[in-house]
Amino acid sequence: MHYKIQSSVFLMVLMVWFAVGAFVFAPLARGQEIPAKLLQEDFQIMRHALEEAHGGIYRYTSKADMDRTFDRAYRKIDRPMTVLEFWRLAAPVVAHIKCGHTYLFFPKAVQAQMVTTLPLFPMVTRIFDDRLYGYQDLANPGSPLEGAELLSINGVPARKLLNNFRAVSYTGDGNTATAKNYRITHYGDFRFYLYGFGIESPFQVEYRDKGGKRHSTTLAGMEQSTVNRALDARNSGLATVPNADFKFLGGGKIAVLTIRHWYHYADENRKLTFSDFLKTSFSQIHQNGTTNLIIDVRDDDGGLDVPVVELFAYLWNQPFRVYRDINCNAREFDFFRYAPEAKPIPGELTKGADGKFHVVKQAGLDLQQPLQPHYGGRVFALMNGGSFSSSTEFLTLLHFYKRAKFIGEEPAGAYYGYTCGRMVDLILPNSKLELNFGILTFYLDVSGYRHPDRGVMPDYPVTYTIADLLAGRDKDMELALSLARSK
Repeated sequence: MHYKIQSSVFLMVLMVWFAVGAFVFAPLARGQEIPAKLLQEDFQIMRHALEEAHGGIYRYTSKADMDRTFDRAYRKIDRPMTVLEFWRLAAPVVAHIKCGHTYLFFPKAVQAQMVTTLPLFPMVTRIFDDRLYGYQDLANPGSPLEGAELLSINGVPARKLLNNFRAVSYTGDGNTATAKNYRITHYGDFRFYLYGFGIESPFQVEYRDKGGKRHSTTLAGMEQSTVNRALDARNSGLATVPNADFKFLGGGKIAVLTIRHWYHYADENRKLTFSDFLKTSFSQIHQNGTTNLIIDVRDDDGGLDVPVVELFAYLWNQPFRVYRDINCNAREFDFFRYAPEAKPIPGELTKGADGKFHVVKQAGLDLQQPLQPHYGGRVFALMNGGSFSSSTEFLTLLHFYKRAKFIGEEPAGAYYGYTCGRMVDLILPNSKLELNFGILTFYLDVSGYRHPDRGVMPDYPVTYTIADLLAGRDKDMELALSLARSK
C-alpha cells in the first residue's frame, strides 16, 4: 500500500483540464469580482479542511500562530475580489503551514489557459544572493539578458516581486532555507506568479548587464507550448533522461548513481524495475571493487518509498526502520464533497489513544533487512533545493546512520518527516481555487538532529553564481570527484 506521490509543481501546472466550460472561467480570474460573502465561505471551507485533516498543520507553526494568521486574513475579505486577488490573500495563509506538499493554486481553467494561450514571461530566471538574474532568453538565445541582473518588470522592482512570490509560494518543509528560491525559478513558477500578480505581456524589463550598465527592453510574451519547444532546444536530451542511471569513473573505483525520480521503473520505457536496476548496479560495484560511491539526488523531488528503502538496504549492513509512525486524523472527512476524486483511506488502520488512525502496513514501517551485495565503501551525497520528499527521506537515513558526506545545499524537505500521503485536490466552490494537500503524516524513525525544522545540512556547502551556471559548471560533482579521488 503506497501513499506518497511525486510532487513536482512543474508537472502539476502542466496538467491541462479541458472540461466543458473551462475557458469561460478565465475572464472571472482577470476582472470579474466575486462577492465577499462567497469568498468568506471559500476561506472557511479551506480553513476547516486544513484544520480537520492536515496532520502536520501545527508541526512547524503553532496553533496560536496559525489561528492568528487565519483570522487576520479572514478579516481582510471585506469587499468583492477577483479570483487572483483572493488567491494573493489566501495563498500566504496556506504557505504559513510550512508544508512542502501543501499549496493553493489557480483554478484549473486558468491553469489550462496558462499552458495553452496566455503569453507568459519568455525567460528562465535564477536567484543568487537574493538577486534575480536572467538565465536563458527563450525568445532570443544569447541576448544580453542572459547573465544580467533583472532590476524590475513592468515597473515593479525585482526584490518586491521575489518577496511577493515567496509569500504565496508553496514552500519546503519547516524552515528549510533553499526551497522557496528554488521553486520560484526552477519549475517555471516565476512566469505563472507574474501572471498571478497581474504582470502581463508585453514585459518592460529593466536590467543591469555584466559590465554594470543599466538598460531597458521590452519582451513579448510566449505561449507555454512555444516555451516548451524553446526549452527542449536549449536543453536537448533532458526531457528523455531515465529516472535513474549508473556509471563508473576512474577505472571502476568511483561509481556515480543518479536518481531523478523514485519511481517503480528506472527507465522511461517502463521495462527496467528500480529493484532490478539497483541489484545490477551493486553487483557491478561489488565485482569492480569500487570504494567510492557518489549518489546524486539533486532536483529529485520525490516519488515512492520502496526504492528509498531498497537503496539504503544496500548501504547498511544491519536491520533498520524507516518510519516510526504514519497516521491520519480520520479515514474520510466532510470536505470530501469539494474534492470529487477523494476517497476514504483504504488499508488496515488502528485507532490509537491519541485519537489518530495509524497505518499498520507500509514499506518502511516494519524492520528492514540489509540487501546483498552490501556496499561498505565511502558515500558522497549530492543535494540541492530541488531534493524533496522521498529524496529527503533517503538523505535523512544516510545522515542518521552516518553513511555519507553531504555536498551541495540543504534540501527542501525537513529531517523528521512530512505530510504527503493520500493527496486530495479540493476545489473551493465559489472561487474555484485549488487546494492540494496530504492526509497522511509520516514520522521517520530517527532522533538527535539539532535542526528539527530543517533538512540535512551539507558537510561541504557549495554555492553558485550566474557565471558558473552560464559556463555549465557542476561544482558539486567536481568537489565529489575530488574527495573520492583523495585518500
